[in-house]
Amino acid sequence: MIALKRIPRMKKWLKRLSYVLLAYFVFCLPNNLFHEPYSTVIEDTHGQVLMAHIASDGQWRFPPSDYVPEKFEKALITFEDRRFYEHHGVSLLAIGRAMVQNIRSKRVVSGGSTLSMQVIRMSRGRKGRKLKDKLQEMIMALRLETQYSKPEILNLHASHAPFGGNVVGLEAASWRYFGHQADQLSWAESATLAVLPNAPSLMHLGKNRRALLAKRNRLLHRLHKQGHISDMELKTALNEPLPAKPKPLPQLTPHYMAFLTNHIGLGKRIETNISGELQAGVNKVVQRHFESYRHQGKANMAVIVLDVHTENILAYVGNTNCSEADKKHVDIVQAPRSTGSILKPFLFAKAMETGLITPDKIVPDYPTRINGYAPQNYEESYDGMVPASEALARSLNIPAVRLLSEYGVTRFKDNLEELGLTTLFRPAENYGLSLILGGAEASLFDLAHAYARLSQSAQHREPMYGLSPSVSYEILEAMSAVNRPTIEQYWNRFENKQKIAWKTGTSFGARDAWAIGVTKNHVVAVWVGNATGEGVTGMTGSNSAAPVLFDVFQRLPRSSWFTIPTRDMKYVKLCKHSGQRVGQHCNDVRETWIPKPCLRSQSCQFHQSIAVSKTTGKRVFAGCELPSNIITKSYFVLPPAAEHYYKNNHPNFTTLPDFKEGCTSNATGLDIIYPMARSAIKIPVLLSGKTAGVIFEAVHRQPDMELFWYIDGKFIATTTENHQLQVIPVKGKHHLTVTDKHGQKRTRVFTVI
Repeated sequence: MIALKRIPRMKKWLKRLSYVLLAYFVFCLPNNLFHEPYSTVIEDTHGQVLMAHIASDGQWRFPPSDYVPEKFEKALITFEDRRFYEHHGVSLLAIGRAMVQNIRSKRVVSGGSTLSMQVIRMSRGRKGRKLKDKLQEMIMALRLETQYSKPEILNLHASHAPFGGNVVGLEAASWRYFGHQADQLSWAESATLAVLPNAPSLMHLGKNRRALLAKRNRLLHRLHKQGHISDMELKTALNEPLPAKPKPLPQLTPHYMAFLTNHIGLGKRIETNISGELQAGVNKVVQRHFESYRHQGKANMAVIVLDVHTENILAYVGNTNCSEADKKHVDIVQAPRSTGSILKPFLFAKAMETGLITPDKIVPDYPTRINGYAPQNYEESYDGMVPASEALARSLNIPAVRLLSEYGVTRFKDNLEELGLTTLFRPAENYGLSLILGGAEASLFDLAHAYARLSQSAQHREPMYGLSPSVSYEILEAMSAVNRPTIEQYWNRFENKQKIAWKTGTSFGARDAWAIGVTKNHVVAVWVGNATGEGVTGMTGSNSAAPVLFDVFQRLPRSSWFTIPTRDMKYVKLCKHSGQRVGQHCNDVRETWIPKPCLRSQSCQFHQSIAVSKTTGKRVFAGCELPSNIITKSYFVLPPAAEHYYKNNHPNFTTLPDFKEGCTSNATGLDIIYPMARSAIKIPVLLSGKTAGVIFEAVHRQPDMELFWYIDGKFIATTTENHQLQVIPVKGKHHLTVTDKHGQKRTRVFTVI
């Protein structure tokens, strides 16, 4: 009777116990099975490892992948758990077999654990092997099977199994032991990795290699017996040797990895658009040039390759394999550096957009001083006037500075920011006109993207980034017509391969050498110099960065040239000499396509109608010649300072005729070349201690005209033909005046310091 009375109470407790067990079963599995830190892995566009960094706990443990390769899956299941796809986490047959084996051996030789139970044991840190631990693993394995699919469980096992030493997970093991990704494992390699986790501390590549080889081969025979591998595959696999020692992981993109982890974080698998093959090739190019350049005092180099259409990074070299003293760790792709002339294409593009210039309009190229700023061309020579496209191709400084002065520094700075330059932190007035010659800093990263957008614009139907297709096309055409003797051998070598638009730049003091090339599909940007900021005598973008640029382009697929965007252009008549739209006095005319924005430009200002005498051919006016003896002719007329240099480079240039005797003119044929307006002059001192003279220079349209020189109103000398005068003015502010016999005069204010 007492026992019968206890039955309801026992049922009640059994019910409670069942609820507890059910609750335990439901909640026994943590939300995250594994909490170990992972290695940071950078992959290329094909899933190949470019770079990996060891996990914070010192283990090579890659983040879990999405699948397990078929060969390894079959090898692992055959070796560890043949009924993996049949049981629900626990195999009673395996447990029974293990018990029999352990009783016969009088020791634990088999645990009967399924792969699911092994996943649970790994997630718990392999805590204990007592009966209660085994029961707990079984319950959790059953729960695991209700929450995860079989492929997911297999993936968890492959991603967290120990493979000896500090190698954890299939992918890390595949790279460390065989040097390639897991889906490229052979049958022999798969079998080797399948047996390693069974006892990684007792048997691995560095210990008990014979036992490991025998174990691998037994598994291969089982795989053959089950029909997974053929006779030939078995023979091949059995002949494969074990790897000698762990291999180093790829280290192709150390600086790009640092850049990505800084933005994304550590312990992640990061898929990139980099081509591993191209990256390796660019690394070789950089290393080869570095071996040569470092003996010239150039320790650092950076290269970035972009896909024009997506702006994806295809290759990234942040620095050379230099020493730590040379700042090996600095990622120069991201470092702001003085731009030199590398921004000029964007200025010429914006000037075309606003109608300031046409591609062929002649622009001034003679000694210039603007608000105290006196730029010089790199070769210290002048053309007087030069077509805008040629000025860009030759990277002439004076035309660029004068153009920026006319266009506006503030407006141009805004344009650069619109194109993606992120390092222009100072106000526009702080940069001044030097902005176009290296007065600002930009990163190779930003510049590469800006040039990609220039290429995009040339291929698009509508304006992009404030650039119309036709203007972008004209700029790229000008950049493709490079004519620089110092690197002619490189251009001729490359021209047979494909046509590119490219620009170089060199910063003040030869601290930065740039070269950026563009095609329809790719941008290659190169920087050479010293990360310490030390200049290198004779280093230029042409002789240092351009050779690297061409070598990288040879590793890229060939691109066809841009299609001329005639839909965004107008077929017009241009003055042959000035490059401007035809004016009323232009004689030589040609027809061509120009960008529609250039239609806003002025008509020709350089051709003038000049009155000359029928009998003498000299210039006259109505007051000094009979009207019946006057005819008009069209002349190409340049400012005197420009004419002085222009005629030296253009032998066929026709100067204005002299005035007929007795005729005078208010026309200006006189100009002062040096000193420039409001200049500050320092008088040099010779080694002997004597004060050297300063050479002042003037020009006149009439070469034989006599000029009269005055300083502060005091006459000092006359000159004829060669209008140069050596003077030694005292310190202070002075007025220089030069006049001719007709009363024309020019005045310059200068200061001797």
